[in-house]
Amino acid sequence: MTKLYSCPAIVVLSASLFFGANSASAQENYRFQQNLEQLQQQEQIDQLRREQQQNQLQQRLDEIQRRPEGQMQRQQQSNDRQQQIDQLQLDRQRNQLRQEQQFNQLREEEQLNQPQRRQQFDQFQREQQLQQLQQQQQIDQLQQQQEKNRLQP
Repeated sequence: MTKLYSCPAIVVLSASLFFGANSASAQENYRFQQNLEQLQQQEQIDQLRREQQQNQLQQRLDEIQRRPEGQMQRQQQSNDRQQQIDQLQLDRQRNQLRQEQQFNQLREEEQLNQPQRRQQFDQFQREQQLQQLQQQQQIDQLQQQQEKNRLQP
């Protein structure tokens, strides 16, 4: 019903109210004026509702148009970050495994080489002792020779 009344109809009704005031009673004019104002207010309300609905629909459309792209982009970024995290964790696990393998290998070599190293150490000690003995003998010889040289006139 509100769609039937348009701005020209309201103007016509207003004009007829103004020009026909002499022929109608004051009470009818008052009711007519009130009805006219009510119709104008209702039409304004309806117009605002239509604009509001149109704005809401436009917002929804904008969201829908942005959503797939935005969601896909956010999802892709999230996937990329998760992939980076996974790669870092994998690299860390690989490094840790490599370090453990190296440590185990060194420990095995140490255990295998322990007797050989003990032999090498023992050999080194004997050589050191021998060298010390030789040095001590040289010192003793030099001292003896020096004593002889003192005692000789």
